[in-house]
Amino acid sequence: MRKKLRIVLSGIGNRALPKKPESSNWLGWVELIRRSEDFQLVAAHDVSDLAIKRIIDRDYLRPEQTYKDLGRMLSETKPDALLVTNPPELHASAIRKALEYNLHLLVEKPFVKDLKEGRKLLDLIEQKGVVTAVVQNWRFKDVGRMLHDAIQNGMLGRVGHVFFRYIRNRENPTYPEYIFKEKLPLLYAMGIHHLDLFRYILKDEYKSVKGCSFKPPWTLYKSDTGINLFLKTKKGISVIYSGTISSTNKVLMQESLIIEGDKGTLVNEGQWLEPPLWFYPGGCKDGINLAEKIKNGSIPDQYNKSDEYILKDFYQAIVNKKEPLCTARDALESVAVLEASRLACETEDTVYLN
Repeated sequence: MRKKLRIVLSGIGNRALPKKPESSNWLGWVELIRRSEDFQLVAAHDVSDLAIKRIIDRDYLRPEQTYKDLGRMLSETKPDALLVTNPPELHASAIRKALEYNLHLLVEKPFVKDLKEGRKLLDLIEQKGVVTAVVQNWRFKDVGRMLHDAIQNGMLGRVGHVFFRYIRNRENPTYPEYIFKEKLPLLYAMGIHHLDLFRYILKDEYKSVKGCSFKPPWTLYKSDTGINLFLKTKKGISVIYSGTISSTNKVLMQESLIIEGDKGTLVNEGQWLEPPLWFYPGGCKDGINLAEKIKNGSIPDQYNKSDEYILKDFYQAIVNKKEPLCTARDALESVAVLEASRLACETEDTVYLN
């Protein structure tokens, strides 16, 4: 049996260790690492006593393997890699601390919250030569990979436009208080998935974005919870993006994606980018389900499969010195799109990306 890499965790939140496993959409990083042939979880860090108690009570770690000080954990455990799953505004400090120890990094999306800080960290990462992979898991889901292959293999022909609609009720009073203080929460919580996915499947970068934001009177959030964006790519593809996390809808699917080319149309209606994926050749009313052979297409299965792929991809990048599917530089491009979209919503003017 090959030797496992030693990995530590910063941030024992719901993504890492679901608070209600029986109703969660994912097993969580802690459980997937326990099942992994590639990694061994040797310690975890969090500032919350309750979070630390949760990982101990579920027998994943012993008390002496948990830390409230990140630097102390890294110094004492001497790991190979750090998994960053704490709130986005804390990513930069955790990454910077890990780089002091030349650790490989797997970072939850978004890579960082601030573009300028991200550029500084990117320079440091590339100087150190460590592997830094970012969890853009919509790329790794079955439908995400199929969209990429269908477009890049020419099934759609020349892509003309992308229509995307997102409607979700995220008005949950049991969520942590910091969530309701986030600036444009839809953009940073879910837009990062969607706008990054379009970059990936189109193999194209955004050139400009125009937008506006809104919110209903019943929202618990300080900031606007809905956005409308019109983006243009360098290849001239139009992306129309509209969504809200304050929907009262309980009938329609959360996500609706339509991509049209001169040879046909791709359609996905789902909650979190799960199958099916339909292709309608030009002029045809009957669709072909490109995901017909996909097994384990449920929401939890798709989350867990994509997370398993991400761990494998991270391991291969470290051991075989190959580039991960989403590098820090790649992820920073998506952060730049978020920042430009935020500015476009605030000014209601066109913002150009460099």
